[in-house]
Amino acid sequence: MNFIEVIEIDEEGNVKEAKVVNKETFEESEYTKFQWEGLFLKPKWSFRLNKWIETATDDELNPPVEEEELTSEEELAQQVSELEIKDMEKDILIEDLGQQLSDLEITVLGGNENE
Repeated sequence: MNFIEVIEIDEEGNVKEAKVVNKETFEESEYTKFQWEGLFLKPKWSFRLNKWIETATDDELNPPVEEEELTSEEELAQQVSELEIKDMEKDILIEDLGQQLSDLEITVLGGNENE
């Protein structure tokens, strides 16, 4: 004997319950349907379209990613890290400016010696 799961629905197409029935003797009726194929978060039978449809909203299907709230210690650690990064960026900028100044001095002094 081969068994399958079928879905009993109400008059609006909402899922009431799932049942296991004999596959060979089961006949689909108005309120008992073969289970849907594919993935549905909130399946509903559409009598007009004669098929299962998804009734979940976009927000339910793709919930926004919630950021975890940081503890005060974690917030302070994050702020310290950001300040350290800015400090390193400042040091790199100072080095670059120093190199540019050295290059200018060489250009100016080198240009004066050739005159």
